[in-house]
Parts: sequence; structure tokens; C-alpha cells
Amino acid sequence: MLAYELFSINKESTTNDPRGGSQPIKKIFFQNDKVTIDKDLEEYTSEYLEKTKQLQDWLQMPLNTIDKKELNLPDMRVSFAQPSPYIEVYGNVKTNKNSESVLSITIGKKPNIIEYSLNVPTGEITQNENSKVRLKIDDENYFLKNSNLFTAYVDSGILDKDGTINNNAFDLISRKFLEYAKTRPCNLTKQENLRFRIYILPNNSEIKVKEKEITTDGDLFLDYFGNTSSEYASTPTTTTKFLSYDDKAFTINCKQKSDFYKNLGIGKGSLQKIFRPKEKTFNISGLEWTFVDISDNKHKFRNTGKGILTQLYENYKILSKGGHNEQVNLKILCVRVNQAKQELLIDENLTMKQMSKMFSKIDEIPFSAFEVLIDKSNKNPLWNTYLYVVKNFLSGNTIPKEFLLTYFTKLLRHKIFDWIKIKNNTEQIEFFSKSEF
Repeated sequence: MLAYELFSINKESTTNDPRGGSQPIKKIFFQNDKVTIDKDLEEYTSEYLEKTKQLQDWLQMPLNTIDKKELNLPDMRVSFAQPSPYIEVYGNVKTNKNSESVLSITIGKKPNIIEYSLNVPTGEITQNENSKVRLKIDDENYFLKNSNLFTAYVDSGILDKDGTINNNAFDLISRKFLEYAKTRPCNLTKQENLRFRIYILPNNSEIKVKEKEITTDGDLFLDYFGNTSSEYASTPTTTTKFLSYDDKAFTINCKQKSDFYKNLGIGKGSLQKIFRPKEKTFNISGLEWTFVDISDNKHKFRNTGKGILTQLYENYKILSKGGHNEQVNLKILCVRVNQAKQELLIDENLTMKQMSKMFSKIDEIPFSAFEVLIDKSNKNPLWNTYLYVVKNFLSGNTIPKEFLLTYFTKLLRHKIFDWIKIKNNTEQIEFFSKSEF
């Protein structure tokens, strides 16, 4: 059922579905010592992320969730162990409390990295690391126009045949980009770290993926989602790992590859539309929450950053403004992502009537009201109590007072010893405030 709901949500979508979250990207083209910065943001049909708007304006970067053809960065990897098709550079902007920013770009993995940085206030460009960096690049499956992409990289002078970066070429690219950044007004003021990605390419030609040869009898069939197909899907999903055959213990009849999807009636074309929309997925306290109105998936929700209860309330207010409230069907998904694995924790649908009843007696929502229930006493957070309360709230069930009292007593016992050590009365009050009591 969930697979079909996700398919229905994304059926008409042409947006890219990248691994990881939505983030700004910049393309840089390199060919025989000539460096060209990609076109400006206004030439893309990209939206902004609230968190990265100023960064996107500064460095003129679209998001990696724009239209697939417009982005022109196909990526068919289904595992983090697979080699990347592209030369990827990791960007980071660190802004301190004085609104002073440092822009850093890095390639490779420690200890073998090359890193350059720009001190934005002074305009000073520094080379911090200059190691020998060898990349694992896919040399078979991606093509730039009619040429193998890896071969095009080698011919451009940025890589050798072993996948080792040409340090002189990377120096040209880095300094060109950082000089470009100096010419743009930087209006970052909030103390935070912002990440982005740079893709180095030989040129801006269309990139295609090599189609694998498939043996088929040519018979067409209608899959369970209503799509005509000549074959069932066979590869694991990229971003919806809770619908995958990676672990036989959780598959239907222990089936794998095309047999697994045949049991589910999912054709090859349908599988590409089964994903959680990145623009509707927010990270709340370490878990990924997706919110989509199935009746009208054009509704756009804003990440409040104030916890799940406030997020639900803000979503409710947005949906209340529509003219057909009785048709609202808010899909809520909560997924825990651990490296390449994904665990589906919550899958609920709410009508407007349910939400109206849910929030009818709530006048004010404290900051992170439910998040205080996350057990952070150990190195890894425990979400059991938090999820129990959220699930009951979404189902309209009353949460037993005894249950909450037991939990808060346990929390108080853990916090009280830290409080006793504080001698100043003002600091004691601040401590309990920060402890969310």
C-alpha cells in the first residue's frame, strides 16, 4: 500500500531523487587548463531551502532536487560502496558568532585530501592540504555525449588513468571558484555550518547511463500500478530502502531481484517513481519525517525546526487554508536512516477532521514538546518513548499519566546529580530551563 501511495505522489514528478538530503550544488567545467563556472541560479528552475537561501544566492547554486534533465547528473548507484560517476568536491561554509565566514572545499578522504579555503572577510585564499588523491570513479556505465565519461575526464587533464587527481589542475579549479566567491556579496549572518557539493565535469554535454542488456521474450504486461512494462524491476531502491530485498529475512518468500518485485507487481518503470519527496522531508531530532497531502501533493510545508508537534500544527494550518478541506489526506512517514539502511517507524494518514480534533484543545505548543521524550543519556539516542507518544497522539489515543510520570521521574533522577553540583542559584535555574523541565 505504501509503495503505491509513494508512486501516486511522484507519478507526474520529474524531480531528481538524490541519495541523502536536498542540498545546493555547483558545476565547474574543466578542459585542458581552462576552468568555466556554471551558469547563474536564475537560469535554473530551482527553489530555495530556507536554511541555505543566502548560501544559494551567494554562490548561485541550484538544489540537487531540480528536474532530472535540467540537472543532468544521473546517478544510478544503489549502494554507498559503488564508485561515483563524478568528481565530487565537498564544500563547507562555517560562520562564527561575529558573522565571519570561512569557505572550504575538499576532495578525497582523510588523510589523503586536498583542501582550499577562503577567509571571506579578508579575501585570503589558503591551500591547507595537498596530498595525492586517488578517486574511485565508475569507468564503464556513464557517457558524456558519445564518449565514456571516465575517458573524458582523463582526456581533460583532471585525472590520470588510475583515477588520481592532477593537483595542478585542481589548484586552478579551486582558485577560480574561490575568486568567483570573492566577487559575490556574502550575506551569511547566522552562526552555523552549511554544506554543498561541487561537481567537476569535462563539459556541459548530456550525460547518459549505459543501459544493461536484458533478455526478455518481449511480452508486455500491466503491472499492479497500471503501467505497461516488458520486465519487472530488478535492482534495489536507491532512497527507499525499507522497500528492498537487501535482507532475505524481510522479503516475500525470501525472493530477490526481479522475483521480489514480481511478487509485488512492480514493473521497472514504476520503481523509479517510488521514493520519498526530498522537498517534503525534514530532519527532526535525527529522524526523517515526510509530509504529503495525498489529495493534493502541491501543498508546500515549511520546516519549523521546533519539533514534531509544532510541525504537525503548522502543516494543519496550511491545509486549513484550502477550499476542499474534507478531501485532505495527510501522509506522515517517519524513517530512521542508518548509513545505507532505512527503518520505517511511522506510517500514518490523517484527515482534516482528525487534525481538527487533535489540535482543538491546544492553545500553545512548547518548543520541542515531544522531543523531551528522546532518551539522550547514552551515546546513541533512544526514540522508543518518543515514538510511542507520537504514535498514540496521531491515533487519537490518550497517553497514560502513569507512563509519563514514570518516564519523567527517570529523567529527573538522571539530571538531578548534575544540578546538585551547581552552586550558583541563577545557573541552577538556567540548568533546569535547558533540561526542558
